[in-house]
Amino acid sequence: MQLIENFENITITDLPQLAENIIRLFDNRNIICLQGEIGAGKTTLTKQIVKKFIGNDKAISPTFSILNIYTNGKESIFHLDLYRLNDKKEFFDLGLYEYLADNKILIEWPELILDYLENYDFYLVKFSIISETQRNIEIWG
Repeated sequence: MQLIENFENITITDLPQLAENIIRLFDNRNIICLQGEIGAGKTTLTKQIVKKFIGNDKAISPTFSILNIYTNGKESIFHLDLYRLNDKKEFFDLGLYEYLADNKILIEWPELILDYLENYDFYLVKFSIISETQRNIEIWG
């Protein structure tokens, strides 16, 4: 993977524009992974992406359900949160791999399956916490 874009000192007010940039990535690949520590902004950015792409401003983290699907009747986004999975086997046992082929997918906490995702074209969005209100975000692809 190579670095495609780097955004420095991003604040919450920058997220709508960043969400638009990330939505454009769906033109080339259907899987976007979001990687960063707890509180880095993965779910907050996902909310903006879902709001702009689907028109739904009720997106929540599927930490407990593992999968949320947002749709507006024409388009859908599948939102996976793999934080609670113990290993890659659980990902396969739950059948989550079946969603990867033909859907637009945002995956939080993708670390368990990154090696498996090498079978697909995907983007990796990496969050780094700079301060309580600022993040650096890199897009790899």
